[in-house]
Amino acid sequence: MKCSKYLLQFIITVGFLFSTVRLFSQSLKHEDYDSILLNKPREMGNNNIPREKIILWNFKMLEKVKKENYKKGIIWVYTNLADEYLNIGKPDEAIKYLNIAKTLSDKYSTDNFTVGSIYQVYSRIYDVLNLYEIALKYNSKAIYYGENIENRYEKKKFLQYSYAVRGTYYYNIENKDSAIIYMKKSNQIYESPGIISTIANHYIDFSPNQDSARKYLNHALQVIKKNDKKIDTHQISVTYYYYGIFFMREKDYSNAVIYLEKSLLYNKAENNKEHLQNIYKNLALCYKNLGDKNKEKESLENLIKVTDTINKSQKKTIQISIKRSEQEKTEEKKALKRKGLLYGGIVVFFSVLLLSYLYYQNKKKKKVIIESKEIISRKEDETLELKSRIGDAHEEIMQLAKTNDIGFLTKFQEVYPHVSKRLLEINPDLTQANLTFCALIWLGFSSKDIAEFTFMQHRSVQIKKSRLRKKLNLGSDVDLYQYLKFLIDN
Repeated sequence: MKCSKYLLQFIITVGFLFSTVRLFSQSLKHEDYDSILLNKPREMGNNNIPREKIILWNFKMLEKVKKENYKKGIIWVYTNLADEYLNIGKPDEAIKYLNIAKTLSDKYSTDNFTVGSIYQVYSRIYDVLNLYEIALKYNSKAIYYGENIENRYEKKKFLQYSYAVRGTYYYNIENKDSAIIYMKKSNQIYESPGIISTIANHYIDFSPNQDSARKYLNHALQVIKKNDKKIDTHQISVTYYYYGIFFMREKDYSNAVIYLEKSLLYNKAENNKEHLQNIYKNLALCYKNLGDKNKEKESLENLIKVTDTINKSQKKTIQISIKRSEQEKTEEKKALKRKGLLYGGIVVFFSVLLLSYLYYQNKKKKKVIIESKEIISRKEDETLELKSRIGDAHEEIMQLAKTNDIGFLTKFQEVYPHVSKRLLEINPDLTQANLTFCALIWLGFSSKDIAEFTFMQHRSVQIKKSRLRKKLNLGSDVDLYQYLKFLIDN
């Protein structure tokens, strides 16, 4: 059995290497690259080719499309690299390559499918960082471009995936009603075991109904059995994982362990760190209930290792994100400065020309010269005033809030350190998200404004306010806006 398994793996690997050599020895047309770059990585993933080899393949493709000077192909390779690095739990590397893809895409104005794909990977990165609201924002952009894809088949596949990940993000922010709508919407387009088992989990965790959960899980296994060669290992791992959770709810920890171990087996090939973290956490809980202390300890040790890896990677990714944001601001300032110098040069040039003309024509036109100088002076004053307004810290904070910029809270705490300090004195357990929400209220933004800036529903903002009241020990009759202003200003 082992021999045949290794033989199969050897054949797949050799086949992969042969097809790669053959591909790189050919001279292809630009349109041929589109199909290869879109389908080949997915095909290799389904055949359990190690992700590191898929990444290597993409780097070789990058050399080829650069040599052919195929701009769209270059963008697609960088997007693929971002996706693959995210799959092996390296979001810091993922965002580095995705930023390159986005910069090139903006420069060359690519098609809806390409732009939508870039935004979709951005949403996945922010999901890994637990920044779910930002993930939803980028997912919304992806769906917008996805709905405008001309190819009907590509459009359906794109939206099927986008709806599924959107459903996942809604689960992360505990909006279960919206989550199940998008999951079922995705499954209507194309049946996927990963999505079907996620719907099953809805009936395990959010709307408890074990019979419905078992029905969906069994259906997911049937889909896997029917299309086993076309289903990627991550989806199989997810299905087994939720079956394990199902048995945990039944307190049947022996069967739960069997399915969680199966999930672990399939996830090792995919190397999805967040999913791996959940598997180890639940395995430790199962072994604890079964009284197997050695296995419980082993699972907890593995959980700690994976968690440490995730935390290190998240820190790197956040640093890269902040650096990217600062870079964009610096570039904007440089662009404004260049424009200012250009317009200033033009003004000076025509002023000198005008003054020379007036001087040589008639002294009577001195009045016009004076007026011209006054106009120039006013323009300079207006420019200085504008620069002053732009440099004003409060205005910058308001702008960061309106654009839902990740640097908003950091800048706010830098300018108004007493706000967060006073709130944390009341409740030290307030999260970064709580402090951000309080900052928006303190700045005077209405519920409608907050919902618009953060891409949330108005109802979600009200729910957040209610939860914040509980954390601050406030009654429903207390005006939250007046309370925060009075508390902090006094």
